[in-house]
Amino acid sequence: MFSYFDVTAQRRTVLVVVLNNALDFARAQNEGWYRIPQRRAPRRIGADFLAFYQTGAFRDQPEAQTISFIAATRRYRLMRRCELLPDELDHPRAEEYYYRIDIGPLQRLERPVPATNFRRVTFIHTTMARLLTATDVKDLFQSESPFEQLWSALREHNLRPLKNRIVGERPVDITLRARGGYVGVNCDEEWTTQESRLFSLGERWEFLYFSAAQINGDLQSCLQQIGAALIRLGGSMLHHPPEEINYRR
Repeated sequence: MFSYFDVTAQRRTVLVVVLNNALDFARAQNEGWYRIPQRRAPRRIGADFLAFYQTGAFRDQPEAQTISFIAATRRYRLMRRCELLPDELDHPRAEEYYYRIDIGPLQRLERPVPATNFRRVTFIHTTMARLLTATDVKDLFQSESPFEQLWSALREHNLRPLKNRIVGERPVDITLRARGGYVGVNCDEEWTTQESRLFSLGERWEFLYFSAAQINGDLQSCLQQIGAALIRLGGSMLHHPPEEINYRR
């Protein structure tokens, strides 16, 4: 059973995902993985934990229309459906790509989170602190997450951020292309700003990590660091948005 009193865990990120059939639940519970179609994936799939919302398909069980189980994420891979489910090679989406998320053992929440007035649940990116204190699924939504603030700011500067690029076995929250490689940006409470460089399959990457406090407190500084990384990789400077925007909050 997941402890409410693990302060470290409460700072972790959570992606709420949907289970709408018993077979996918069995795969998560017994085989330790969950799948998300690439074409339907949310803008950010990276998280420390998955939380499973079980739909009305589980109506004969007390977990129906609640989040009752969570599991720690272990690694991410991008695979074709036919590779994930070799017994369904004739499926019409057999050649489509899915994110396979390997997970640890399912842990039952001490207090399940119901969807009392919010039946149609899709993906929700939230925090463990919110999950452990929520009384309803609607309490998990964040009005403006740091990730969304940064994504919007990059678009305002005429950049084209890419979502969910997987490097190694972990997803990168935001990817930006430059002439000489890629800038990867992760938004994570557990990191302080730092840079790292690596070569992956012949591609050069530079990574930046920003905590929620950094994005909320000085978004302009985060943008400047991203701009500097792009320039090092042969990209151009950030273009200022048409109207001056005050990013300091």
